[in-house]
Amino acid sequence: MRDANGLVLIVDDTQENIQVLGSLLRDAGYSINVATNGQQALSTLERVIPDLVLLDIMMPVMDGFEVCRRMKAHTSWKEIPVIFLTAKVETESIVEGFELGAVDYVTKPFQSAELLQRVDTHLTLSRLRRELALRVDELSGALHRIEQLHREQDAFLRHELNNVINPIAGYADMLGSTVGPQLDDKPRSWLTSISKGTASMQRMLSDLKDLNEVERGARTFSLMPVPLYGILLDVIRDVTVSTDERIPITLTPESMDVRVPADLSFLPGVFKNLIKNAAEHLLGANEDARQAGVQVSCSEGPSTVVIEIVNGGAPVPEKQLATFFEKFNSTKTGDGGTGLGTTYARIVTEAHGGSISVSSSAEDGTRVRVVLPRVVS
Repeated sequence: MRDANGLVLIVDDTQENIQVLGSLLRDAGYSINVATNGQQALSTLERVIPDLVLLDIMMPVMDGFEVCRRMKAHTSWKEIPVIFLTAKVETESIVEGFELGAVDYVTKPFQSAELLQRVDTHLTLSRLRRELALRVDELSGALHRIEQLHREQDAFLRHELNNVINPIAGYADMLGSTVGPQLDDKPRSWLTSISKGTASMQRMLSDLKDLNEVERGARTFSLMPVPLYGILLDVIRDVTVSTDERIPITLTPESMDVRVPADLSFLPGVFKNLIKNAAEHLLGANEDARQAGVQVSCSEGPSTVVIEIVNGGAPVPEKQLATFFEKFNSTKTGDGGTGLGTTYARIVTEAHGGSISVSSSAEDGTRVRVVLPRVVS
């Protein structure tokens, strides 16, 4: 179906061609505007934006190629489809027209049906492109509103949960410090469970807030060259203390001098979460796996450094492996599993320009691989 009331600008220095084209297009239901040279065409575009331009190539003062070049360089005109009008002897140079952004060409003398079909086709394509762009803008706006709503809901829920949890944590601490020593073992264990549970929930809410801020770019990373070996040593020491030295953690770097561009407020948390996860995974493993512990290795490439964290516990099931770095993906049972640690590791690693992956099997254990850019001296 031909676009009704489409406006076509005819640019030709031959009056006879203008008359033929004008009559043909008007009879087909189009509105027309006319310019007899390139400069006049540009002046017309300043006043009115046509749906399509039929543009003669050979004109005095300013040829069609120059008109097309200026149109495609202009913010308001660059999307207007241009069909060149060319004599058969000029068809070899029409490649230049396509390179400038023209959509088609028609040779003189015109074949009425061919000309109308090409005009109709490119008007329809132009309309569809505009509608698609509009739908994309609408969809982007809708997604932005949904994301905004989710952020507002998350913030509201964190606020409300904190309002409930903080008093419970406070009362538990007060009870522990006042009457805790007088309680029997069982009530004291209940009180300890309350304190541990509320502390875990507070950490989770804080982690969620941090993750959401990093995901939406609300946190600014300040990168500086940092010795990676020192970060790993500090993390391993902290995790060893937190697991009461029940799981040995060994570090075997290829180089102690490698440096990475890092924000020290964030990057150590990547390795703390991953190494702590690996160590806790072994707490319920067999004696051999526990004694083997967690192996952390560090090796350099030409422009990257690869850190691997390996443990020999039970392999992670395939279904859970597929969501290993997603939120609330915890494979742990009992206390301590919020499923945010690996998500934090992924988001912060990627924010540092790196990548992260995981594999797991009964033969090779569970292996998390972090690749980071390194500082090249």
